[in-house]
Amino acid sequence: MIISLDPSSDARALPSSTAQARRDLATDMRAIQPLDAPAFLRLFQLRGAQIMWFLGAGASRSAGIKTAGDMIWDFKQRLYRSQKKLPPSAITDIGEPAVQRKLQAHFDGLGGFPPAGSETEYSAYFEATYHAPRDRRAYLDELIARGKPSFGHHALALLMAEDLCRIVWTTNFDRTIEDAAAERFAGTGRLVIADLKEPEKIRRAVDENRWPVYGKLHGDYHSDALKNTDAELRQQDAEMRRSLVDACRRAGLAVIGYSGRDASIMAVLAEALDEGRGFPGGLFWFKRSQDAPYPAVTELIARARALGIDAHLVESESFDELFSDLLRFLPQTADKLTGLGGAARPRLSTAKPRPIGGAVPAIRTNALAVTSRPALCRIVDCKIGGDEEIEEAIAKAGVDIIAHRIRDGVLAFGRDTHVRKVFEPYEIKAFDQHPLSSRRLVKEGGERALVRDALFRAIATRPGLAHERRRSRVRLVPLPGAVPASVFNNDKAKPVDRVSGMVPQTNIGWSEACGLRVDYRLDQLWLLIEPTLSVALDDETPDNVVELTREFVRERRARRHNRLANAMLDGWISLIVGREPSVRLRTFNIADGIDAEFEILRTSAFSGIAKP
Repeated sequence: MIISLDPSSDARALPSSTAQARRDLATDMRAIQPLDAPAFLRLFQLRGAQIMWFLGAGASRSAGIKTAGDMIWDFKQRLYRSQKKLPPSAITDIGEPAVQRKLQAHFDGLGGFPPAGSETEYSAYFEATYHAPRDRRAYLDELIARGKPSFGHHALALLMAEDLCRIVWTTNFDRTIEDAAAERFAGTGRLVIADLKEPEKIRRAVDENRWPVYGKLHGDYHSDALKNTDAELRQQDAEMRRSLVDACRRAGLAVIGYSGRDASIMAVLAEALDEGRGFPGGLFWFKRSQDAPYPAVTELIARARALGIDAHLVESESFDELFSDLLRFLPQTADKLTGLGGAARPRLSTAKPRPIGGAVPAIRTNALAVTSRPALCRIVDCKIGGDEEIEEAIAKAGVDIIAHRIRDGVLAFGRDTHVRKVFEPYEIKAFDQHPLSSRRLVKEGGERALVRDALFRAIATRPGLAHERRRSRVRLVPLPGAVPASVFNNDKAKPVDRVSGMVPQTNIGWSEACGLRVDYRLDQLWLLIEPTLSVALDDETPDNVVELTREFVRERRARRHNRLANAMLDGWISLIVGREPSVRLRTFNIADGIDAEFEILRTSAFSGIAKP
């Protein structure tokens, strides 16, 4: 069952009965540590349909629909341009921090508007931009008409079909869930749709065990009863609100893509705590790692935990990535991802692992498992040539994206505004999402090149490292003075006395380095690392200097076998992954566009003789 609220409204801290209770809650909030996403996957496998989903505007961002935060900046630029009588070309990239600072300074100077980050920004700026409700509806009509289901919406429809998703709440006005469900069920008859006009449909569906149901608490975006301002939100339908409270008393709730702006919704969730009897399947609030949740959210989680409810903040970078991981993990869905464009579930060797501690002949490989990778990228259909022309266009636009050509268009990671800036001179015909399928990563091509470049860029964000490309080779090199020799040395082996210097009798600089490659084997993406040396030779280097340099490199690498080679491998792995069992890396660390996120395991692959 899916029930929809509204992306737009205000959030206030939930009330506490006494000052001491508030102090206790503040202590609890500081103690909240996010639950990691893999732990949630394991919980969901056990609880499945006992957990409802609550989708906010962030869940529709990858479908091409603006979030409330995006709309706030759109309202600000429309107000600013109308007041200054400026054309659209005056503000070309509203996502740029410098542009946002300029706009915010303007409205701070005017007065009468809420400060930046206020929970009332959406309704205040929306109402200031368009006073009449019909104009606000027209704005949303135009906005939502551009959207179509993303990978996550199709994944959610698959969970519905497998009876792993019965109830979903959403704050969105779009029709992405209906469209995805209609495609999955080959028609619209399976999905029961309820809105403000027919709220009784929800109770009837629950009583009759008819799943799933799609209800919209504030009406869908075609509804005459659409609510968008604080005054309108106070008229929220009581029966629909009661359905939400009752449902939360019978099942758990996972919230994703929702900020918690709406005070009326947060009040409903607080009521559903029901002195600890609510959310029997748990309460899970997903947030991006770089975002701080609203106080109302952390207070709700803290109150739930104080009442004995299994409540957590969970870090996940996007709606699509979470559902990609979820479908790969669940046995019911792992082999049904082909139609969604997802990768097949990894299937490694069936040989039983040997017990730790025995004397086992083994060969350590230089392969690190990449256990999580991007499921989607951006695809642009335009009149541009191959990769060389694409690189020239990126340089000319002066933006930071990664892009490669395939037959159907140009694949890209990066901010949407930056991607559009690069390719708009080449007549963009379509701007869409593209699933990154495993079968296209097996061989060299545009998809593999895009994932490879994004992975190498993400690794280069690690402290003390940079990456250099020389022809077709990519290497990691330590930044000067940032990596000590001790990183590569241990009690049993000391292969390195220093990490950089000058080749004797020459003016050629050298540095320890690590070659990077990727491969796809055993239904798994692997990062291949090769400790080596980097020297600054070019075509103008005299032959005698080239020979001295090559001899220096041969001598330095000649003794690196067995324990010394193992120590070098350990050193580079610690620089790339760190000391934890795994690391999650993002290429751009952005929210407005499609980023690439990877998880790399610290333990490298081994090869040995398997016993029957």
